Amino acid sequence: MMDPLRSPRYYDLHTDHRETMRNDLTVSESADEPLMSPETGDSEKAWSDVTAADPQLIKSGRKSRLRRIWAAVMTGRSILDTVLLLIVLGLLLERSGGLHKEEVPTPEGTPQLESGGDITGFAPRISQQIKTFAPDPMYIPENGSEFFTEAVRQKWLGIVPKGLGYVRINETKAYDNLPTPLQEYPNSTFTTSMTHQLHCLHAIVGVVAAYTSNQPDKIPEEGAWHLSHCFEYLRQSIMCSGDLALEGQQTTFPAGFKGSDGWDAKHVCKDYGQILGYLEANRANDEVWI
Repeated sequence: MMDPLRSPRYYDLHTDHRETMRNDLTVSESADEPLMSPETGDSEKAWSDVTAADPQLIKSGRKSRLRRIWAAVMTGRSILDTVLLLIVLGLLLERSGGLHKEEVPTPEGTPQLESGGDITGFAPRISQQIKTFAPDPMYIPENGSEFFTEAVRQKWLGIVPKGLGYVRINETKAYDNLPTPLQEYPNSTFTTSMTHQLHCLHAIVGVVAAYTSNQPDKIPEEGAWHLSHCFEYLRQSIMCSGDLALEGQQTTFPAGFKGSDGWDAKHVCKDYGQILGYLEANRANDEVWI
């Protein structure tokens, strides 16, 4: 086995070999070029004088290389530790978020449904808002006879869309789980739960106002069975919505009455303006009623 080429830095070089080293290693343009600067006072110092086999110098060079290698290893390890830490944090956040998002497991392949939304895919998703309820006696006047005035009627009409939530769907095959279309309407027409609930509430208030104001002629012909239907329909609608907003001490009850009137609570509500816009844009007709 041949001896490895020794570095000119650590071993003596004789004068008669300078030409060979210039050709092989291209160390310097001149064999007689001084290595040290003139300020040292040793301008003729040769390679052999500087690089004489010095154990301390060799040891120092090896330590320097080891330090560079160790620094590179530690840098790589720091990057790896950081990546692993980020992965662990991501998994923890995903797991903690999942516990809140999926309290009730859904069947495999079932899309995430919107509470109070439309499972057919026809209605859009509506953004949410935080709302605080506040009483408005104009909708249900204490004097029952005032309920039948035009002012109160317009108040109710102001919260329902034109067409009262009856929508027409032309391409029914594009949507799943559609109910049976209303037979009294042409094409494929359906009503909407929210406006149906408002219609029922308005009907109940009308019957109560007629009785309290002693105006039985204001009670519609379908009064009895329609009232029963509306009570049951609203019962299930309230239970379906399941509003869990917390409510506190009442501020509007007559003296001596305790409990909560609900007016201080904050509720998670849908953007009502978006709802009205969607229903009017897809209305089956232009009728204004409730």
